[in-house]
Amino acid sequence: MEIISKIITWSNENSGFLSLVIFLSTLVFAWISGLFRMLRQRPRFTIRIIEQCSFGTIIDLQREHKGYPVTKTAFAIYLEVSNVGNAPSSIGKISLGYYKSDFKAKIFSKRRWVKEMISKGDFRVTFEDSNLVKVYPFLKQRNSSYQNDTDTYLTQGKTVNGIVYFEEFEAYGSWMPRLNKDGETTNLRIKIKDAFGDLPFKDI
Repeated sequence: MEIISKIITWSNENSGFLSLVIFLSTLVFAWISGLFRMLRQRPRFTIRIIEQCSFGTIIDLQREHKGYPVTKTAFAIYLEVSNVGNAPSSIGKISLGYYKSDFKAKIFSKRRWVKEMISKGDFRVTFEDSNLVKVYPFLKQRNSSYQNDTDTYLTQGKTVNGIVYFEEFEAYGSWMPRLNKDGETTNLRIKIKDAFGDLPFKDI
């Protein structure tokens, strides 16, 4: 009882100090709560590759440099991007990485990153035995055949899909994608930045 009496007496004599401590504690708690709430509210993109109309090519430019053929590599990747986070965001820069066609093991190789480019034309497929033509939508740029929706602002739960075109500058020698054992496919990585600069990626 004596201890409780002393606490009561001290509290009465220092009521102003206690009020200040309680006020500051409330501010700190509110700031920490708001900070954690802000950290929890973040977008999170997932990436899916749609195999249909996803392909790559190595173009032989019929020239040589230092005795090596000059080539140009291009990819058209049909992407589906979903925002599974709890905050909206926009799709930012998209890049594609491949391993060079050299003799180094992959663990000692660095990916060569290719930035997205504007395609000069639409990607389309003509169905056999008919005059029907399917035009694939772009993810960011507008199609020339029709007015497609290029809204890349993704709210929570929203999904958008479309083709992203990648084209590399002229290169020579081993500066081309390394083919897998089947001689037809290659190992790629797609990276997408959101408005906050985060980098989800997808291996294909």
